[in-house]
Amino acid sequence: MRILLLALLLLAGFGCRVPEARLPASVLPQARLIVRFLDRDAVLDLAVAPAEGPWRVMNAGQWEALEVRWKAGAPRIGAVVVGRTAPDWVLLEDPAQATHRVIMRGPGPEELVRRNERMDPDERDALSLLGVLWVLSWVRR
Repeated sequence: MRILLLALLLLAGFGCRVPEARLPASVLPQARLIVRFLDRDAVLDLAVAPAEGPWRVMNAGQWEALEVRWKAGAPRIGAVVVGRTAPDWVLLEDPAQATHRVIMRGPGPEELVRRNERMDPDERDALSLLGVLWVLSWVRR
């Protein structure tokens, strides 16, 4: 009886999930360009696949050419690595010379500094245990 009740409970739990929302094919991007900087990524979703040709990025006030590597398939995905840090947004120019302002994804430099300064919970527990042992050894003297 318990096994039957447990099986019924498991089936009810998996059967009552909310279905995932699916976007219609007309809304899905036809191409995605990922610009990887040292600290964060800029992702540009394009409704129409871009024309063949050079892409450029605004770097220190000047346009620099990008070597984009496109993967075949739908949606078409391209990636490029840029060797400098960027502000919270970046300007990209496509082969048709349209300019795109892309907001960076991921944590910013300030958040990374705060995250790196915090201690891991295991390290904090080990340090507190070491402190308790030191106090106990000092009290014994």
